[in-house]
Amino acid sequence: MNKTKEQDFLIQNIISHIIGYIAEDRSISAEQAMKVFFESKLSEKIEDIETGYYLESPDYVYEILKKELI
Repeated sequence: MNKTKEQDFLIQNIISHIIGYIAEDRSISAEQAMKVFFESKLSEKIEDIETGYYLESPDYVYEILKKELI
């Protein structure tokens, strides 16, 4: 299924917030936080509109990611 512009916007918004959260929580650069995020399994799931993660709050999705990264 193809993403709409609105879905892509929501996905990019969540990703942006999550990268900021990672950088802040780990006291690392945005580039390092991007690497952490894009190496996670969750990064693929967020891009998949079938999961519905793009409809959730960035805080909620970040909590899921933190559990994955433990």
